[in-house]
Amino acid sequence: MDTSTVQTALTTLTSDIDALTTALQPLLSEPTNSLASPLPLLDKAKLYTTSTYAIESLLFSALRLSGADAKAHPVFAELARVKAYFDKVKEAEHPEMKPRIDKEAAGRFVKAGLAGNTKRKFEDGDEGVARGKEDGLGKKSKLRKQKSE
Repeated sequence: MDTSTVQTALTTLTSDIDALTTALQPLLSEPTNSLASPLPLLDKAKLYTTSTYAIESLLFSALRLSGADAKAHPVFAELARVKAYFDKVKEAEHPEMKPRIDKEAAGRFVKAGLAGNTKRKFEDGDEGVARGKEDGLGKKSKLRKQKSE
């Protein structure tokens, strides 16, 4: 790499860190619980989830930069847990996206399925069902006889 390219990248990094520090100053100046207390419940969840994810992802990045196996570290599992909370917050924010169970339709499916069994029984006749059971028992008894011999 050319020294001028490294110098430009370092200057850009420094200015980005300064901009990030300025943007985060309101969040860093007060404790998180005092920031969250006046917020509605959903916004509290968003604040806590986002701040936790930011901290965990910084730890994950630091581990990767240090050369450690970050995916084997407990931080990776914590990141997955926090991502699950993001999904829960999204479900709470948009409840219309959550699939709903139509109990009446489920009942109709069950009744239709059960009704289908009795219909088949009448089509086959009781005799066919009984014959099937006898065939199965006959096979078992034949296998037992073969094993004992």
